Amino acid sequence: MEEGTCRFHMGHRIRKLDNMLKRNMQLALSGLGVDEVTAMNGFIIQYLYHHADQTVYQRDIEKEFKIGRSAVTNILTRMEENGFIHRETDGSDARLKRLTLTAKGEEQCQLLQDAIEWLNCRQLQGISQEEQERFFATLEKIEGNAGRLAARILGGDDSWTGEIHRK
Repeated sequence: MEEGTCRFHMGHRIRKLDNMLKRNMQLALSGLGVDEVTAMNGFIIQYLYHHADQTVYQRDIEKEFKIGRSAVTNILTRMEENGFIHRETDGSDARLKRLTLTAKGEEQCQLLQDAIEWLNCRQLQGISQEEQERFFATLEKIEGNAGRLAARILGGDDSWTGEIHRK
């Protein structure tokens, strides 16, 4: 799509959908009797479970979920307080903390996987395989564009500001 031809404003819609997806996850988990796990906790538990054979640090969570350091610190602190994860100092660098699931985190993992799968199937109901493939391919392109745009905005060249004013 050429510049200036963007008819659709996706930010609001994506935020709205994100909020709906999070709410459905919270409602499902609450209905299963799991009240202390937020949707993000669930995704982090899943990530740690699927990467149990690797050393995972906070920076890996930041990168995977595109979340800032202070937000991840707060999330991980609450997860540790709730007994889902354990942070231990890496022997090679005391500043780095390895993240691992506790027994409680591992117990929640299967329930979370089942809830995520159930929600995913129902939220994609009525959407053909082809439509899903196109949707996820489009999401991947948007993520790439957003990443490149963030790098440009954070870079030293501020020529992008002129593009906004030129509409």
